[in-house]
Amino acid sequence: MDSHTAPERDMDTYLDAVHDVVFECCPKVLASDIGMSVKSLYRRVAEDDPMPMRLIDVVGIFWNVDREHQLRLIAPFLDHLGMVAVPRCEKGEVSRGDVFASVLDAQQGQGAMAALIQAAIADGEVDEEEAAQLEAQHKAIEQQMSTLMGQLQAMRKPLKVVSR
Repeated sequence: MDSHTAPERDMDTYLDAVHDVVFECCPKVLASDIGMSVKSLYRRVAEDDPMPMRLIDVVGIFWNVDREHQLRLIAPFLDHLGMVAVPRCEKGEVSRGDVFASVLDAQQGQGAMAALIQAAIADGEVDEEEAAQLEAQHKAIEQQMSTLMGQLQAMRKPLKVVSR
């Protein structure tokens, strides 16, 4: 994508995530939790219904599901922004072993990326499947590196100020 073209927005990507989460989290209970009738919730997540899902509905669903489903709801938005999210590491909760394991994960990710690149360019072209694999591996590497940097930040010592 060059700097003159806006990223394409595919609303189905966002709505598919909402639809999947709603039906995995018991729609009857979820409807009650967000103050909506079950019939209304079913209509909102239906693909062909003229009454679309509203942002306030998505936010209500987000706050009333578990963390795993929350991550699945925000994943399409992060993808749209070209971002990855990793859990924050709290100071004192990271060990040297955690960091070393993250370094190894990142190195394995880089190796997998190199293998994908080698296979993709072997014939002088990158097809759609290869491009998708490369993009997925790139995202995995970004996440691994962000995790590693978060761990290192959690191990950072505060700056000591020496007074005169």
